[in-house]
Amino acid sequence: MNSEILPRSSLGPVFAGGRPLLLALLFAACGGAAASEGAGPVTPSDLYPLHEGAVWSFDVDIGDDHEPALAISRVLSRRGNTYEVRNDGGESVTYEVREDGIYRPASQAYLIHGPLREGRTWDAGSGRTARIAAVDQRIPTPAGTFDRCVRIEESGGADGRQIATTYCPGVGVVILEAGMTSELSGMRAEVRAVLRAYSLGDDPLE
Repeated sequence: MNSEILPRSSLGPVFAGGRPLLLALLFAACGGAAASEGAGPVTPSDLYPLHEGAVWSFDVDIGDDHEPALAISRVLSRRGNTYEVRNDGGESVTYEVREDGIYRPASQAYLIHGPLREGRTWDAGSGRTARIAAVDQRIPTPAGTFDRCVRIEESGGADGRQIATTYCPGVGVVILEAGMTSELSGMRAEVRAVLRAYSLGDDPLE
């Protein structure tokens, strides 16, 4: 996926299922307190703080004349270093926090893989490749402005999805972009989510 936000396109003809499928396209990338101010190196677990009870809410733009949708991602449970995350009422996804990254057992691949340096790549599963496109970014969102953020881009695989996820330390996902081109119509569907609010489990989401 290009590092810049891709232009909007007509979404209706691409996915007959409408908004639910578009949200599924978006959250295929995930599964998701104050920003970290520490001086040490940022780690994968800093970028995706999986705490039991953590909740993130996103404003989702699916383009054209559609009103923005609200999407929720939450950590449902923890067992040791394994966490169950559910996005917007869909099926839950299991993540395993390891010393070198956030691992997805179902796909036998990493969501985030350290060390976090620009240009680093790894196997993201299902024929996809993840690449760290940018580090040390400053990202403004409705939930606040966050520093030392990392942008990870995924591409490849049979479905042709292109995904870019920006994570900020001590926060989690702050921007999530996904795009897909229909093989039948050639039209492009694009979805962009921006963090609205979050809680890492200590306080209820406002």
